[in-house]
Amino acid sequence: MIYKVEDILAKLENCIKYRLPFSHIRFGDGGIKFIDAALNANHDQMMVIVKKEGLPTHEIAEIFELWGYYARHADFIDTPEVYFNDTFWPRVKRLGKQINKQTKIKMLDWKTLYHSAEFDNDNYCNPESNYLMILRRPGRKNLLDLMKRRRVCIITAKPEVGKELNKFNVDIIKIVGHYENQYKNSFQKTVDIINNTAREYDFWMIAAGELGRLYSGIIKNNGGRTVDIGFVAEFWTGERIHPRLTAFMHRSPCNPLELKLTDLGTTYDEYI
Repeated sequence: MIYKVEDILAKLENCIKYRLPFSHIRFGDGGIKFIDAALNANHDQMMVIVKKEGLPTHEIAEIFELWGYYARHADFIDTPEVYFNDTFWPRVKRLGKQINKQTKIKMLDWKTLYHSAEFDNDNYCNPESNYLMILRRPGRKNLLDLMKRRRVCIITAKPEVGKELNKFNVDIIKIVGHYENQYKNSFQKTVDIINNTAREYDFWMIAAGELGRLYSGIIKNNGGRTVDIGFVAEFWTGERIHPRLTAFMHRSPCNPLELKLTDLGTTYDEYI
């Protein structure tokens, strides 16, 4: 089943109330490429991912195993199915520009890849659920509503996001960014903090790329709650959303931390 954003946020809010563990993990097309490279021994593709994400080559098999474990135990994982079943706008580079053919082939084969990776979890969500969670829609709560009067921790390479969220009770764990060897320079320190403080926060928000899936799983294993916000952290610091989304969503004129559906985007409102 593919759950809507309101279902995800409602369960998160309930888990906060009753202090239950929770995780929302998005793998996206980057995750699909990682799975494909791991399963099919595509060395060139894996090395592109390793360099960008700062993954250790000697730990790829372990990371892959942990992805499967944490996916199986997550409350929600994403599926690219929404891009191909007419319930959501198509996955494009930008309006009128298609994604790479090989990427599309891999995304269409997601069920086989997920099964082979042992992602045995039928609680699916939209890959864009991070952005969809900060939409402002009449009569519905969004992620910012859940942040009010709650203690939150964000794992991100954009620590300046804390200044933009100064009206909320937010702590920041800074990690290094792309091409800066996150595993070597940030991973163990971040895991140590999680192990000691996972339950101290009402929930965590993760913006940490491929290693972020591990942080999310470790937080839930420690009894905490976590949401994968991805590039929302950059959006909150003033950066634009990805061109693939601009025909469907734009920054809200009422609150720069929120998004609003365009006229074209509203045609998919019932499925979001």
